Amino acid sequence: MKKFRIVLISALMMIALCACGETEETQIQQRRKQIAIENATAYIIPTLQELSEDPGALGVDINDLTYNEISVIPESAGFTCDGYVFANALTSFTKGRDEAGSIIEIGEAKATVDGNDIIVNVECKCEKRFADVEVIINNDLINPEMKSAAFNTRYTLGEKMSKAGLNTVIGMGTVFVMLILISFIISLFGLFSGNGEKKEVKTSVDRAVEQIEKNETAELASNAELVAVISAAIAAYEGSGDTSGFVVRSVRKIKRQ
Repeated sequence: MKKFRIVLISALMMIALCACGETEETQIQQRRKQIAIENATAYIIPTLQELSEDPGALGVDINDLTYNEISVIPESAGFTCDGYVFANALTSFTKGRDEAGSIIEIGEAKATVDGNDIIVNVECKCEKRFADVEVIINNDLINPEMKSAAFNTRYTLGEKMSKAGLNTVIGMGTVFVMLILISFIISLFGLFSGNGEKKEVKTSVDRAVEQIEKNETAELASNAELVAVISAAIAAYEGSGDTSGFVVRSVRKIKRQ
């Protein structure tokens, strides 16, 4: 009985220690999420929004800077980020601002952990419509670094359907135009290559027929007496006595063995 109590107390102590460890880990992770949300809402989004509204705010065109030089911009704004990542994020914000307008209010922010990253989704109210900003920060409590940021404009269901329909029409129209163009090109092949051959063949046939007619005419002329005898024999055989009902076109000699 005493041993059973010792085992039970040990098990309870282990469970309590595990629970304390899980609570401590959850608190640390929540702190990391909170830091990621603060970086996104207080530093990252305002900086990208300001530069998208006024590209000359730095006194220099960002397109003329190298990625190493661009990486200094977020450092001066209170967060760290690679220059290439920051340039892509600024392009996304510039395009989103053209569609939704400037951000006038930063709303609720939620953070989720995805492996070694913390994804922060922020709802923003803009001049024309709402937008969702997604900021990804590495899951590092000591040195959090932004890995990407995207400005996603919200569209109504009707706008999404109309846009999808327009894309479908454009795609199908492009296919039909290409098919018609291919058919037209194929027809041109026959026009440029086949007609010359057809004309040449037709000319050759006409010449052959003309030559045959000349030969037959010459042959009949040279055998006029023979043609007259044959015509008279055919007329007598038919009992008509008239040779106007038929015409002898050629006379051929048959060799008999």
